[in-house]
Amino acid sequence: MPEGTEEQRTHIIAHLERLNTNVEKQMSISYGLRNGVIYGLGFVIGSTVLSAFIVTLVLQFFNDTLFGDVVHWIVRTLR
Repeated sequence: MPEGTEEQRTHIIAHLERLNTNVEKQMSISYGLRNGVIYGLGFVIGSTVLSAFIVTLVLQFFNDTLFGDVVHWIVRTLR
């Protein structure tokens, strides 16, 4: 079975050490907390924008109907 050269082994070991460092960083509590906060804020902002867009569309299409009045009442109540 052919064995690699010493340079190849050194290269592989360097890659493994970098991988281990990255895994340790990703397993830390601060990394998880930071990513959780970022994803949480993104979810809240995205949900807000999406719901505002949907309410705007609903108000445009159903403005003169009973449903439109209900949506207007909800929007006024939330303000």
